Amino acid sequence: MAIAVFVGLSTLDIAYSVARYPDEDTKTQAHDQFLGAGGPAANAAVTFAALSGRTPALVTALGEHQLAHVIRHDLDEHGVAPLDATPGERHRPPVSSIIVATEAGTRTIVSLDGSAISAPFDPTHVRPLNDAAIVLVDGHYPELAFGFATAARARGIPVVLDGGRWKDSHAGLLPLIDIAICSAAFAPPGVAGGADGLFDHLHAQGVRHAAITYGGKPIRYSTPDERGEIAVAGADMVAVDTLGAGDIMHGAFCHYHVAGQSFPQALRSAAGIATLACCHLGTRAWIADLPR
Repeated sequence: MAIAVFVGLSTLDIAYSVARYPDEDTKTQAHDQFLGAGGPAANAAVTFAALSGRTPALVTALGEHQLAHVIRHDLDEHGVAPLDATPGERHRPPVSSIIVATEAGTRTIVSLDGSAISAPFDPTHVRPLNDAAIVLVDGHYPELAFGFATAARARGIPVVLDGGRWKDSHAGLLPLIDIAICSAAFAPPGVAGGADGLFDHLHAQGVRHAAITYGGKPIRYSTPDERGEIAVAGADMVAVDTLGAGDIMHGAFCHYHVAGQSFPQALRSAAGIATLACCHLGTRAWIADLPR
């Protein structure tokens, strides 16, 4: 049973932990290394699986390149069922190279975003929606995002947008979105007025519930009935690695929303999971610290 469907980008993440960011043209011995599937939709799906004990579906572009097999293995190991929109293709999946500077609690990423990969929507692939209580799209593969958001809307399934940075495709996607959780970098052209201006714009497009995250700072949110902010519990903790924290929050939000929590409470609970993840290297080690 899918329970949740995540639609978007999968990458291969290779992260190295060092005390501080290396100088140019030097060699540095890493303290630790993380290798696994990454990308907004993939990380969110792994998080949902870890919290719920259910098997979510991940609709993405993998193909048959040898690196795609590494991604598949990691997803399978963490309870995620991938649905490949590009079966038989030989494209190389995007690879993200990451340096985590633990003394500063920051990360630097060099990657490709999958924009060179064509991932068409196939209406026969919507079967996971039959068992879905929520759908998340990250917008990285526009045809998949539009197709699944449209199909979910027709079935009355709430659609969540992971709004990292504005993409031109978002303009047509927003009317299909029920819940938008955006980073502070999400900036639609011509929209001014800070958080309130963005909330007004999102609601005008049909988005009912919206939130803006600011790292460890309070989360701003807006519903048809109220606007407010939520303090991030544990925000004063020393972050080891912020890699994928936003992705993890989105996956956790989907879990808590499906579990019946109110919009503000689901945001609060999800922020707590993202904070926990920041205390570990990579996007998986935090799972071992979940209460059983």
